[in-house]
Formats: sequence, structure tokens, C-alpha cells
Amino acid sequence: MPVRLLCFFLLLCTGSLQAQPAVAPEMSGAPKVVTSTVTPWGIDRPGQPPQGMLVDMQRALFQRAGLPFHNDMKPYPRVIADIESGQADVAVMFVSPESERTGISLGQVVQERIVVAMRAEAAAITQLNDLSNRYVGHVRGSRYGAAFDEHPGIIRVPVTDAEQGLRMLLAGRLDAMASTEHSLLYALYNAGLNAADIRIALPLLEARADLYISRRAADAPWREALQQALNAMQADNSLAAALYSYPYWPYTSFCFADNRCLQATSVEE
Repeated sequence: MPVRLLCFFLLLCTGSLQAQPAVAPEMSGAPKVVTSTVTPWGIDRPGQPPQGMLVDMQRALFQRAGLPFHNDMKPYPRVIADIESGQADVAVMFVSPESERTGISLGQVVQERIVVAMRAEAAAITQLNDLSNRYVGHVRGSRYGAAFDEHPGIIRVPVTDAEQGLRMLLAGRLDAMASTEHSLLYALYNAGLNAADIRIALPLLEARADLYISRRAADAPWREALQQALNAMQADNSLAAALYSYPYWPYTSFCFADNRCLQATSVEE
């Protein structure tokens, strides 16, 4: 190849390489977070960035830790599966034997109350056994504790979210709806439903949600920074500030039929 032509060829190649768009720094070393798409914990709307109380909390947490991260929004069963397989590194999950088996807890994020809602005119119940042979809605993939999840008499009906469950309840297609307080109140707020049509029939239990990392990320270099940030947010109450904030916790208190109210700090009779 003539020298002049060779020089032109080399310049052309060099120019082509320089013209390639700069590759964004790969976040392969950054924690991969997976968030449940159960409203208002995680809200995944087409064409919009992720939203929700856990999204806000995680953003504050990783900023506090000085860490970049990547967040994927998935149904709750996929959250657990991704932590187990190591496809994701970090997630907030309800404490359960399944979560303990698949991940390592760095500590508590929230203590969430689970309640059973019924139509206001329904007969009062005092225990889960009163729901035997009745259709009880629950958000698909959610875990409300063995007493509910494994009850042999309850006919559990999975629904997409608490709002769908409440609409089915008020339409007579469900006898009851089990939900976290957050999801229940957000659904009422979002749908504009009348609280007087609903009674809180049974405070079911308290479910703790922790920040878990995958067991495959046990020795990750970012683990200590994330642990310290979580400890700091627990100590200065900024975790609670993120979780009990408008619009994800839209009411200071909210009262149903029979004047049973839900509040940010307690379930009152």
C-alpha cells in the first residue's frame, strides 16, 4: 500500500474511533436495586421515572452513602427471585423465612401494619377464622404472615393493587380485602373512595420490612457504606420522614365506619 494511502487510512481509522460517542461509565460496580411495583411502595408508569415511597427512600439512602445505583421496578415475587439469584443486589422486603433465606438484612426500614377491610354493613369479625370460606383479596405476591398466608379456610384472591381490591370489595365481588395501611390509604386517596363505606374489620398483624442485600453481594465493597447510611437514617428519623410523607401517606389520620381510624403511629379502635 502506498505510504500516502496508508497514512490516509490510518487517519480515517483514528477519526472513526474519535467520532464514536463516549461510553457512559459502566455502573457494573454500583449496587443494583430492585423495587416492588406495589403502590405506593413503587409506582412504575410508562414514560415516567420510577416513583414511590421506597424510590424516594432509596434515593436518599444512596445519596447519604455516596453511592451510585441502578433501580429496576418489578412485581414483588420477582424482587425476591432477583435477590435470590443475585441478579439484583439490594431490595426492601418484608421479613419472612423466604427473605431470610434469600438475602442478608442490613436492618429495619419500616414496621407496617396489615389490616383487613370489609364493607361497612358486613357483620363484625374478631379473628381470621371468621373469614373461612370467604373471598379475601390481597395484592398479588404480597406476604402478610403465616397466619393469613397459610390459613386453610380463607379463599385468597390475588389482585393487582389495593385500589382494584377495594373496588371489587365495594362491588360485592370480595368479602374482605387484606392490605398494608400504606396501600389502603393511598388507594382510597387516589380513587376518591368513601371511607364511610368501609370498615377496618381486623388489625391483622404488624409486618416488618428490612433492607436486604443478596447473599451473593455479602462481600461487596459498598456494603459498609450502605449499612452506615441506613444506621444514620434510622438514628435521625429521616427514614420515617421519607416513608410517612405526602402523597404516599396522604393523611395524618383517616377514619372509617364505626369511627375506627388509621394513624401514622397507631391503629386505634
